[in-house]
Amino acid sequence: MSYSACRANCLDASALVKIHIYEDGSDILRAYLKQEATKYTTPFCFYEALGVLKTMWQYRKTISEAQYLDASFGLAAWYCAATVRIKDIDLASPLTFDAVKRLVEKTSLDLSDAFQILSVKSGYFSSSIGDSSTVLVTGDKKLAAAARVEGLHAWYFMEEPAP
Repeated sequence: MSYSACRANCLDASALVKIHIYEDGSDILRAYLKQEATKYTTPFCFYEALGVLKTMWQYRKTISEAQYLDASFGLAAWYCAATVRIKDIDLASPLTFDAVKRLVEKTSLDLSDAFQILSVKSGYFSSSIGDSSTVLVTGDKKLAAAARVEGLHAWYFMEEPAP
């Protein structure tokens, strides 16, 4: 008997950008996500992705103003529909920040990446196990490796086959 695991997919900022702006890896990511029912992101990743889009438009000049506005609107609409009501970890809590700080010191990740790992480990979908455990979907090889060290299921979609 063949079956597909029911799992959540946590998208980092790199994945969010590739969904809304065509880049290398966008086709692979979009094809995978079409077949997945549960996709979400953290508030931190949502705002980080908006910042990346702004940088692509204003500073790198790799997208036009129209592309920037369309991608930002699409991202915001998706976030509102798919994610905004999912209870995430309390980013402002001193206990959360202490855990994130320790993760940064252990892995040399930045705060944003450490928050993502902690969110997948302790957030809304963290109780899922086995084949149904949350997949951290990322275009960041170092983040994927650090997530695996922390016992998480991660997919580096730029080089690895889909989970």
